[in-house]
This record gives sequence, structure tokens and C-alpha cells, in this order.
Amino acid sequence: MFIQKVLFTKKECLEILSKKGEFKNSKIKLENEIPKSNIKYRNSKTSNINSNKVKDIILDKLSLIDNTIKSLPDNIDITRYDEGDFFIKHQDSSSDYPNRLKTLVIQLSNENYTGGILKVWENNNVPHISSTEIGNVIIFNSDYYHEVTKLVKGTRYVLVCWLTNDNFK
Repeated sequence: MFIQKVLFTKKECLEILSKKGEFKNSKIKLENEIPKSNIKYRNSKTSNINSNKVKDIILDKLSLIDNTIKSLPDNIDITRYDEGDFFIKHQDSSSDYPNRLKTLVIQLSNENYTGGILKVWENNNVPHISSTEIGNVIIFNSDYYHEVTKLVKGTRYVLVCWLTNDNFK
């Protein structure tokens, strides 16, 4: 399952983005390891926020594309990609994260950047190329391979979280 649709206005995206805290180097967890920064696999910055700060903005609109979502996870990431940043092809669910069912991504920045494209492979076919339009929502199965290509110019902001059984009706 891969869904994308523009649901949020620029104003709503800026409001969500205003909830961010300090950005820190993003971490990655390889099989049976402690999460750590590893720029061989991922180079970006992440700010973790509590979902209570944004659920009023997000939850109702998500029902327009998936009416089975009833809540958001407690913690949500806002990820910033600067020039040169990327995330290699990977899956969000694994033996370390078996509860992740769906990955939710919301495009928070304008299209004023080059590169930094989210590609999602559904059953190893030709990848879906996600729109960079501000307010675009992307939902896909967390076991799908996906990547963010190297950002060539500008800055890309996205909200990312992983939905589990607890987040569905």
C-alpha cells in the first residue's frame, strides 16, 4: 500500500514545523545494535516532538486518506535534510522494530530544493516517486524499501512517524 495526497496548507505545515526543538544528528539502528549516527547510511538531522503538540492539526486530515487511523504515536520526528544529506535504501520495520506497520511522512517545506527525493519500492517494482509539494502526505507499509536521495541544493523538512496496531481502529 502506497498513498500520497496533499492534505495540508502551507500555513499548517509551518505551524507543525514551529513545534520542532533542537535538531541533532539522526541515528540509525542496524540489526541488534544501539542506535547511533552513521553517515555511511544516513546523514540528516532530527528533532523529536510529542504528538500532543501536533495531533489537532494532523489527525482529522489523515482520515481523508485512511479512516482507520485513530491516533498518532507519542513521539514524532521532524527531519531536516541539508545539502549533501541522504538516507540509503532501507526498511522501517525489522526484527528491532517489528511493531511498525505504516510509515507516515508529511512534506513540510516548499519545493525550493533539489534532490532529496523520497522513493518507495512496493514489491521491488519501479519505485513510487513522492511529490515534493508542501503539505503532501505519504503513507506506506513500513516493510517497503525506501530511500531519500542526496539533497543537492536547499533544505528539506519532513514529519515522520511509524504507526503501530495501537494507532488504528
